[in-house]
Amino acid sequence: MTVDRWPDVERLFHAASERPVTERFAFLRQACAGDEVLYVDVQSLLDELATGHSFLDNPAIDFMARRMEPPPSMAGRRLGAFELLSRIGAGGMGEVYQARDTKLGRDVAIKLLPTAFAHDRDRVSRFRREAQILATLNHPHIAAIYALEEADDTLGLVLELVEGPTLAERLTIRRWLTRRVSRPWTRRARGSWWEPPPT
Repeated sequence: MTVDRWPDVERLFHAASERPVTERFAFLRQACAGDEVLYVDVQSLLDELATGHSFLDNPAIDFMARRMEPPPSMAGRRLGAFELLSRIGAGGMGEVYQARDTKLGRDVAIKLLPTAFAHDRDRVSRFRREAQILATLNHPHIAAIYALEEADDTLGLVLELVEGPTLAERLTIRRWLTRRVSRPWTRRARGSWWEPPPT
């Protein structure tokens, strides 16, 4: 959770906690409108409330610090026949690791469902659907899926590892090149034929 999201979390927590326990789930699902991160943040507070231990006994900054910490790295662990080597990306829908397929001797990418969602039936169902949809696709610009692995509370999509710059890096380079190439033409279009000498 980021600090700027806290007002939304706090507002929904108070609104949900004022409702009967039987109505909270439906209210929260509707109020979060598909924002799963917001849902999980508010639900974790409601779960804490349900335990009878007051989260107000501890400073709020401690709670926020724990929520904003990145999850511990899974590097060095195994998922079936796959040895997780290093984290190569992370986002709201999971973490991606470079892994070694010990059976076939190749490197792969594994997208892991966050452990916070391991018991969320909707999330698990969506993750499995993503695997099924990827399995139907065959295109040179889409990474191939090799397997759906499950061990303990860990669920992972085993994907083709595509080496090279990330999409964000490619877009940054492209924007820089576009500005660099278009600048002289923009000046000419404005009628300024003189260009300063290159530095």
